[in-house]
Amino acid sequence: MSNKLLAPDGWLVLGLPWPEQTRDGWGECAVAISPTMIPRDLVSKSAGIALDLATGLARDPKDGPGKAVFFSDVTLWLDKQGKDWADFGADYEAVIDELVKAPVPQLYMTLVQKAHAILCDASRDGVRLYYPGGDVEHVTPQVRADVHAAITTSLERDWPPYIQGLIDRGAFQTR
Repeated sequence: MSNKLLAPDGWLVLGLPWPEQTRDGWGECAVAISPTMIPRDLVSKSAGIALDLATGLARDPKDGPGKAVFFSDVTLWLDKQGKDWADFGADYEAVIDELVKAPVPQLYMTLVQKAHAILCDASRDGVRLYYPGGDVEHVTPQVRADVHAAITTSLERDWPPYIQGLIDRGAFQTR
């Protein structure tokens, strides 16, 4: 079995709607997939483009965020190139929906609301978070990098046993 199944080059992390039910401020609000594990004939051309761009960003030490690539990172990268999803004939919401529904290994993630907001933020200048007491926090690139690092650490810890469990149960076939 290839080590790439248990330790892929990277993940594409998709933000889900913030759940109505949370536990101590934590909610299941993201899903991680490994783009290199997904046969492109299983998804649309638009979803394939998203997977390929995420793979490239995960491997890019200059422009990439590291191994955990947020869908919003891909959107921001496209913006830096003067492009958007429409340039590829893609509806980004439809792509996210398709990838979430794809019959591929997906690891659901539980995050705090701040991390979720950062995960979903594709603004050029960084999201501003407004707190009940009136405080406002402008999320800096360093804070975003810290969220990437935390999610990467979580995936490096949780992905291998998740995939191994699928293999052991016969729910995932290796070739």
